[in-house]
Amino acid sequence: MDKALKFKLAFVGVVFFIFLANYKTVLFVKPHIYSYYDLSSIAISLFSLGIIFSVFVYNIAIYFYSKELSHLYYALAQLCVLFFFITLESLYIAPFYEIYGFDSLTIHSFTRISLVLFSLLFIREFLQTKEIKKLDNLILVILFIAVLDIPITLLYSQNIITSLLPPYLLIWLVVSESKRLVTDKKTPFYLFYIGWNIVIITAVLVYTNISDLIAKDFPLLHIAFAIESVLLSIALAYKIKLLHDEKQKQQSLLLQQSRLASMGEMVASIAHQWRQPLTHLGYIFMNIKKNSHDPKIVEKKLKEANDKLIYMSNTIEDFRNFYNPSKQKEEFDIKTSCENAVKIANIQVIIDEKKPFTFYGNKNEFEQVILNIINNAKDIKKDVQITITINKPTITIEDNAGGIDKKIIDKIFEPYFTTKKQNDGIGLYIAKTIVEKEMGGKLSVSNVTNGARFEIIFF
Repeated sequence: MDKALKFKLAFVGVVFFIFLANYKTVLFVKPHIYSYYDLSSIAISLFSLGIIFSVFVYNIAIYFYSKELSHLYYALAQLCVLFFFITLESLYIAPFYEIYGFDSLTIHSFTRISLVLFSLLFIREFLQTKEIKKLDNLILVILFIAVLDIPITLLYSQNIITSLLPPYLLIWLVVSESKRLVTDKKTPFYLFYIGWNIVIITAVLVYTNISDLIAKDFPLLHIAFAIESVLLSIALAYKIKLLHDEKQKQQSLLLQQSRLASMGEMVASIAHQWRQPLTHLGYIFMNIKKNSHDPKIVEKKLKEANDKLIYMSNTIEDFRNFYNPSKQKEEFDIKTSCENAVKIANIQVIIDEKKPFTFYGNKNEFEQVILNIINNAKDIKKDVQITITINKPTITIEDNAGGIDKKIIDKIFEPYFTTKKQNDGIGLYIAKTIVEKEMGGKLSVSNVTNGARFEIIFF
């Protein structure tokens, strides 16, 4: 165990024994009115609770949208803060005991424990402490202590452990260790750190009665939690933005890798498509040399040579246009783009246009999608038969390559997943990313008789 942590645990132990020695003033004290708020204090208290409630609603809404557990745990922690203050004010502060009517020490004790539990769960999720074993183990120990206090509260109608070990002290232990152990400190972490320290310092001032020297009967803790809730909500939003930017960066990297892999295929395809014309050119030049005495034959052979050179030049132009990294959007014909992809793939494909349509988007990226799907089938079976059916707003690509194993069909769009040797496993992932993220469509796959069917739908 680190010396710093040993020192902090020793300090917590000293506080515990001080509270234990004075348990009569800490435990089993009957609630009565300690303070009386004036109108300005009441207004600030209610305003602070309004901010906390708004943050709760915001985070619970974000959770249902993003399914990020950090938002759920923080929303529940904020809900516990609301009930903590409502029950606290009902027990100890006039005129709230008459307004709220939640003058139950048992309910107040449960909200206190719940606040500790959900705050620690939030910290664990927000900081991803599973990757920081020392910090994660500390949080798990404190969570165990808090859970252990639940049956004691049921028995005595009051916290025992979390009264002798104040929650702000336990949270301080975790937050201070996070400052020491977390290595990847970005803006969200510092907002988190500042927010929690504001609450911890204010709690110490309030519960040691030092706050009476600053402002008698004033809702300092309400204000501290309101500030903390705003700072941590910003931290969560900022973290989501960083994760989104990182994801976009990874997708761009994968797309670049896909383009580099495709360039290798392009060179191989050019070599394949040029081999026959070059051989033909060799024979033409031999004929020219052999028949140089006959101008008509020479002229005919020169024309054939020129046609082959035009064909080879067009081949280069086709590949150049196809692999152009431009992000420019335009209205393009679906059938023409499918034909371009088939030409690059250098494979016979039946294109059945039932109901033609055009689409506004990046033509090259769409052709990349078609090429990736075609190549996927071609790699499985050499003499594969592929049919592309265009029926607005759907494009289906069917093959007779035997279909996809049911065990892996749900994984084929995942990055780096592949069953082939010397394959990077990003082609179909890139295809799905382009269709769904860049073009707003949907790409799905299913098995049909003797093969697989890829379906692209543009909404």
